[in-house]
Amino acid sequence: MEQRPKLIVILGPTSSGKTDMAIELAKQFSGEIVSADSRQVYTGMDIGSGKATKEQQKDVPHYLLDVADPKERFTLTDFKQRADEAIADIILRGKIPFLVGGTGLYIQAVVDNYAIPSGEEDFEYRAELENKSLDELVDLLQSTDLESYRSVDLKNKRRVVRALEVNHMTGESFVENKKVGESLYDVLLIGIDVPREELYKRIDQRVDDRINEGMIEEVQNLLNTGVDEKRLYDFGQEYRFCLQYILGEWESKEEMVQRLKYAIHGFARRQLTWFRKDKRVVWVKTKEESEKLITDFLA
Repeated sequence: MEQRPKLIVILGPTSSGKTDMAIELAKQFSGEIVSADSRQVYTGMDIGSGKATKEQQKDVPHYLLDVADPKERFTLTDFKQRADEAIADIILRGKIPFLVGGTGLYIQAVVDNYAIPSGEEDFEYRAELENKSLDELVDLLQSTDLESYRSVDLKNKRRVVRALEVNHMTGESFVENKKVGESLYDVLLIGIDVPREELYKRIDQRVDDRINEGMIEEVQNLLNTGVDEKRLYDFGQEYRFCLQYILGEWESKEEMVQRLKYAIHGFARRQLTWFRKDKRVVWVKTKEESEKLITDFLA
């Protein structure tokens, strides 16, 4: 069988240290980084999404950052196409591609070469769904597509709507409909293992740091440039909570920040649940463990 090109994946929950470790490893092994993060693709979403800094991007080339307008949809299909193109370009230039991020579905789509359904969109049905509350949509998904109900982010209205759309168009589960093709790559999956209490401390510190760096102002700027409230609400906890604070839905900034920390703790637990289902992931605690794995893999 023809040898497939090598792909190294660095994954883990939010605040586990993926970005810093991946940059050090990429520098060491002549690699370049493809971001696998569903929010880092958007322009103007730097602080809340935790993008690599401009200085870090100078150290190691990064791809799939700032490739989409937050006012427009960027789908899983868009991501996989662009990620495969970036990886092919990196390989063509004799470099090692690193796929780095915490969006499990994005990583799995590339690693397992998902054949993602791309049928015509039913705008009338979508409009009908958009008029329903999130609770109503979740109940509908549970009754029509139990497999997707167990897998998708039930707090993300956009993803629940998409799962219902695919089920409506194809008659099949959104999860099952993502048929898997033959993998394009020989893949090493490395997961960063951080003790739970330490992870929570890192999350809390990161929230404080991002607030101080201007995360609330970033959300206000997105509003000012025409990103509507419903769209911001779908961009995850940081954007949702800061939007609610701007709209006066929290008693104080301190209350919002504390509740945001708790919400991200829960999100990190869900990320870990997703990643630990994949028995191919090798979990490490140190960069030195990763170096050994990568050296053996590339040899």
